[in-house]
Amino acid sequence: MKPTPWRPLALLAALLWLAACGYRISGTGDAPAGIRSIAIPVFTNTSSEPEIHRDLTRALQRAFVSDGRLNVVRRERADLVMQGELNHYSQKAASFDSSDVVLEYWVEVGVNVEVIDRASGKPYIKKESHRVKWDYRTTPDLIVTEASRKFALEKAYRELGNRLVSLVLERF
Repeated sequence: MKPTPWRPLALLAALLWLAACGYRISGTGDAPAGIRSIAIPVFTNTSSEPEIHRDLTRALQRAFVSDGRLNVVRRERADLVMQGELNHYSQKAASFDSSDVVLEYWVEVGVNVEVIDRASGKPYIKKESHRVKWDYRTTPDLIVTEASRKFALEKAYRELGNRLVSLVLERF
């Protein structure tokens, strides 16, 4: 019997298909039955920096919306509720010039987060602490430096949002 050119390709395709069976990257699947939405009410703020908890909460909500696997809804319609406390804010000098003038700061934010399954009332994720930090450069212009600090905070919030999305979704 004469070999045909498509047989090796068919065999290769079958082997690749068999090798991939049963494997998936954690956090990339569909939500388990009954979990389709999450509520993220405004975090409480016990840090030394007023009002930053609102920007943090909006960034966390955007992170889940961007991911798209869970709908962000109001608490009364949610399957999961993420509750949190922004409990740490610090700004530390990170580098100096030869005259001891600060060139760069680290801004650090810390939160305690818990995710509750509304149907059972039990923790889906028990209370955990997370901290993120981001650097920013200073300039002689205070307005530009403050804008850099706020941009650094946004980057830190985005990193924290991605981390929390992964934390919730890795259980799927």
